[in-house]
Amino acid sequence: MKKFLAVTICALAAGTAAAHDGGWRGGYGRGYGPDEGVGPYAGVSFGQVRYNEDGLDTITPATGMFVLGASLSPNLAVEGRVGTGFGSSSTDSYGVQVNSLFAGYLKGSLPLTRGVSVYGLGGLASIDFKRDFGLVNAHDSGFSYGLGVDFDLAGASRLNVEWTRLATGNNLGYDYDVDQLAIGVTWRF
Repeated sequence: MKKFLAVTICALAAGTAAAHDGGWRGGYGRGYGPDEGVGPYAGVSFGQVRYNEDGLDTITPATGMFVLGASLSPNLAVEGRVGTGFGSSSTDSYGVQVNSLFAGYLKGSLPLTRGVSVYGLGGLASIDFKRDFGLVNAHDSGFSYGLGVDFDLAGASRLNVEWTRLATGNNLGYDYDVDQLAIGVTWRF
C-alpha cells in the first residue's frame, strides 16, 4: 500500500505539472464549443484490488485494465473496462488472486480548473477471484461506483487516479468488500 500511495502522489504531482491549457481539444465542459471534448477514447490502468474481509488484514493483489470509452457530451461519458490480476497476494497466510474484471460505467465529470477534473462513476461490475481459504472460488456481480481525478496531459492524453467499489459479499459468514485503487492513462482518437 505504501508503494501505491507513493506512486499515486508522484502521479498527482506529475499530472498537475503537465496539465496545460486546453488538452483534449478544450477538455470537458470548458465552453470551447459544442463538439469539444466529445468522442471515443481508450486507455490502460494499473492498480491494486483491496480485499477487506471481517477478521482479516487487507489483501492487495495487483491488477491491470483496458478502458474503452466515448464522451457523449463534455461532462458525460460511457466506459467499458476489462482486466485481470497479476499473480496473487497474501497477508498472514490468507491469499487472493484476481482472475478477471469486467465493468460498464456512466462517468460524469466536473472541471475544477483548466486541465483538472473530478469524476464519479456508476454502473455494473463483475469480478472473478480465487481465495485460498473459505469458499475458494468467488464471482461477484452488481452495482459498482467510484470517484477519481483526471489530469490533462500533452496532446490528447489524460492521466487519472481513482477509487472504485467493485463488489461486496459474504464468505462463510464473514462479510467482505472489494475495492480498487488505480492509476491510468487514456488517449482520445
